[in-house]
Amino acid sequence: MKYLEHVKSVALFVLIMLSLALTFTIWTFTPSLQEIETPTQVDVSIGDNRTADQVVRPVRVLYHYEDEVTGTFSQANIEMMLETIQQWEITDVQLFEEEAGTDVLKQYLQEPGRTVLYYPGAVPFPVFDIIMDITDNNLPESTFNRVVVEWGTEDNPDAVIYFINTGSGRIYEAQVSETELTEFRGDYVQQAEEYDHYVTDPRIGQLPVYVPEDPIEQTSFDYLLDETPASTFADAIMDNPAAEFAGDLQSEEFTDDSGAIMRELYGQKSINYVQPKAETSDPAIPSDLVFNSINFVNEHGGWTDQYVYFGMKSVNQQISYQLFFEGSPVFSNTTAVSLDVEWGLSDGIEQAFRYSRPTYLLDSVAETRTIEMVSGEAVLDAVSRLDMDLSTIEEVTIGYELTRSEDDQLITFQPAWYYKANGKWTRLSDESVGGVKLGLE
Repeated sequence: MKYLEHVKSVALFVLIMLSLALTFTIWTFTPSLQEIETPTQVDVSIGDNRTADQVVRPVRVLYHYEDEVTGTFSQANIEMMLETIQQWEITDVQLFEEEAGTDVLKQYLQEPGRTVLYYPGAVPFPVFDIIMDITDNNLPESTFNRVVVEWGTEDNPDAVIYFINTGSGRIYEAQVSETELTEFRGDYVQQAEEYDHYVTDPRIGQLPVYVPEDPIEQTSFDYLLDETPASTFADAIMDNPAAEFAGDLQSEEFTDDSGAIMRELYGQKSINYVQPKAETSDPAIPSDLVFNSINFVNEHGGWTDQYVYFGMKSVNQQISYQLFFEGSPVFSNTTAVSLDVEWGLSDGIEQAFRYSRPTYLLDSVAETRTIEMVSGEAVLDAVSRLDMDLSTIEEVTIGYELTRSEDDQLITFQPAWYYKANGKWTRLSDESVGGVKLGLE
């Protein structure tokens, strides 16, 4: 019994020491942990990024000579000319006319010795300053939709550019060097004499509406339908979107924690995104609206095909970029053809309130057909017979009508004549302009 008590005491002592050792080890133990990287947000890019000069562009250029007017809507020809003008140093931008009347505007837009660049939407000066080299430090926030380059003659050169807003009648004047204008005459004015001849009809429009005089061959295209899934747009635009089927059970609707909603419009091949908390009644600064909308689309690489700045309503913070094809605007009664952004404000931060755009892509050509469009003279005659106030007509141009096949496998681009009146584009029927001639390629 004596030895048993000693054994118990020793065992108890060992247990106490082990307990103390284990406790100390636990207290002082530092685990060897590998650093876990914080997951980064997936960068989803739909298409390309674009700069202002790639989407804010003239869509037609006319050259006014003594006895004729020539012009082009070929983007290759326009791009070549723009590359030269972008090298000019434009100085001394001054307000020349506050509110010019119709007769004065006609004079600026029609006088011989002038080249007129037609922009489909009003361009703010700060945006033009990014595209061109304007030396003035304090440019106005004013807008223009026509640029008139007065090149004069070799004996009487005029180194002047006019910026005209045909809606408000405001005209700005600026200077360029005589050397640059002399080079412009030699490089482009003489070459442009070979362009298509343009004609107008004084009965149509308050300002002259020009169209190509002779028939022009255009091409009709069939494309295989390719689409970007709506879920890809949701991942690119929204934060952790959750999806569910909409009421039609064909399209999806997406929401996120910020309260944003994005809906797939299956029948129109488009999506519509809304951030309700960003709605505002404040008007936009025009140049901010252009820059903000371009940056917003760039954030998700949203420029897929050729979209061109088409106009804005700065009071409502709305801006539109129209799909262009072969240098002409695209229109459709069934399918989305424009990229529209409405800007807003939330918690003091400017952001997109509404964003709608097509989801389809132009990928593979399935078939082409050559079409001879009727002459501009025949088109002007047809327009003059329309049962409407002809003074409200602003433009007449060749556009493309977009349609889809019944099985949704093909997208067709069919050239047609369109006119714009009171801000709305309408297609002239083939019957009214004498039909079209088709061939095959």
